[in-house]
Amino acid sequence: MKKSAIVLSTLLTVAACAGCGNQNKVPKEWYKDSIAYFETGIKSGWDKADPEKYNVMEPMSASAYVTGPDGKRVSGVTVTSGPEEYRDSSNKFGYLLKDLDGDGAEELLIGLINDAPKTQFLDLCVWNSDFGATHVMSSGDGDYMYLCSDGTLIKESTFGGTTETEALKYSSESNSFMTVSNSGGIITAGKYELTPF
Repeated sequence: MKKSAIVLSTLLTVAACAGCGNQNKVPKEWYKDSIAYFETGIKSGWDKADPEKYNVMEPMSASAYVTGPDGKRVSGVTVTSGPEEYRDSSNKFGYLLKDLDGDGAEELLIGLINDAPKTQFLDLCVWNSDFGATHVMSSGDGDYMYLCSDGTLIKESTFGGTTETEALKYSSESNSFMTVSNSGGIITAGKYELTPF
């Protein structure tokens, strides 16, 4: 009887934990709907790219945010679809899948296909463990993100003739970006082959 109780107890524990550890796994090819969302927006206009239809969580309700070196929240991530670059019909766009934080899951970067010496990225989507596919960062209108080989993003912004750069490292574990030191700045960013839309 005691042996039966131990076996039953073990089976119940195994059954109860059958889903444990899988809740935060990133689905294979999670980015397909996100790619379709951007492709529709770029080719047909953003009014036809409904994020809900494509299962893409837009910002302000997402839990990804920028943190300072002390780990405290610095600012919310603001995204607006359709910067000036998307409205220019002469621009060509593509995407890159890259594991930014070394967790084995790829993040989705949308960028310009052009002759610039460094790939200019406009948007970033990640798999958020709470919300699923999430559009967490956007640039454009002359401001761009650049990608370094170690997964660091360099966000370059211009304000009234002054250019500021910020180095950010993504963590899927905390669904956040950490500001990091990058003494090489944009010089360390690379040119990447994008899959065209």
